[in-house]
Amino acid sequence: MHLKAIKLRGFKSFVDPVEIRLEPGVAVVVGPNGSGKSNVSDSILWATGSMAPGELRAEKPDDVLFAGSAGRPAIDHCEVELLFDNADGAWPELPYAEVAVARRLHRGGEGQYLVNRAGVRRIDLVELLSDVGLGGGLRSVISQGRVETVLNSRPVERRELVEEAAGLGRFKRRRHRAELKLARVAVQVDRARDVESEVRKRLRPLALQATAAERAEKLGLEIARLQAAIATLDLARFAERRAEADARRAATAAERRALDEQVAALVAEREAAEEELTDSAGAREQATAALYRLRSGGERIALRRETAASLSASLQADLAAAVRTIRRRPSSWKRSHVRQPPRRRPPLRNARGARSRPRSCGRGSQLPSGRPRPRWRASSTGCSDGAPRSSTISPAAAATRCWRCAARLSACRCDTSRRSGS
Repeated sequence: MHLKAIKLRGFKSFVDPVEIRLEPGVAVVVGPNGSGKSNVSDSILWATGSMAPGELRAEKPDDVLFAGSAGRPAIDHCEVELLFDNADGAWPELPYAEVAVARRLHRGGEGQYLVNRAGVRRIDLVELLSDVGLGGGLRSVISQGRVETVLNSRPVERRELVEEAAGLGRFKRRRHRAELKLARVAVQVDRARDVESEVRKRLRPLALQATAAERAEKLGLEIARLQAAIATLDLARFAERRAEADARRAATAAERRALDEQVAALVAEREAAEEELTDSAGAREQATAALYRLRSGGERIALRRETAASLSASLQADLAAAVRTIRRRPSSWKRSHVRQPPRRRPPLRNARGARSRPRSCGRGSQLPSGRPRPRWRASSTGCSDGAPRSSTISPAAAATRCWRCAARLSACRCDTSRRSGS
């Protein structure tokens, strides 16, 4: 395996990008103390995946970054790239003539490993370099001060050094990783067995549950099928009911139209009957008014006949009394002793100048004081229709007759306000 070049940027004292070309054979880096000769070997260890601060002569991972100087500020990241010649096929799984292995680190601890500019894991990079004898702990790079340690080492340490130089260290590390994997697998197997034992205990209940679940699924499918059939039957029944309802609605609409026509005819007949009834009512009112007028006239005629008969009888009585008086009077009576007919009192008049009669306190034959009601003489004027009035009326007859026209109260045609008084 031939290391062709080393590219450094921001690693320790290499602030600016630097490329170190290594030709075949022995390459020697010469310089004064403090010029950064050891930083070159440290960069190789760091790029191959070394994580031990002691191998890199640092206290923490960020110490490999350039910390700044009086004229240069500190940088945020560093990168080291190793370019190997793969022409001899040392890495058969990489079909490339050159293989570039790089490592980057940002201030804050974020790092990245690259193989031919492709990101890989650290364990993959370590396995890849261990195939060619490179990597931390393989003694392929002996740093400053390590020669004296090797010379003063114990036989066991010298044996490890020889095994590493012979290439056995990588197999030991692989065996160690395999043992660790086997230990983890054993732990996982134990856990799997515990889980299996727990599952075995629950296997029978789970089998019963699975059987119940299968049966429930079958029953669910059967229920769904039955529900679908029921829904189909319901739809058919609803369709029939809808058709029947439509037919009933059409029949009802026809009946309603017929009833509306009948109602319209009845309304027309009712209106005609109401018009006829109105006409009949008018004729009836006219006939009733004529009947009342005829009855009133008949009653007035009867009253006048009674009055005339009473007046005739009174006149005959007065005449007979006068005749008897004349026959019995002595011849020496003077003419002045002859009885004169009573003089008529002038009629009373109200504020408007119309004639009025004194009102009585009731329709009986006695006053409230208990004295007999006086006989009122009817006025010489007639009723509202111009008929003449009679003369004297008895108190019993006056209580049931009009005081103006001497007609009965039920047949009187005088004003109501005048008939209300007795």
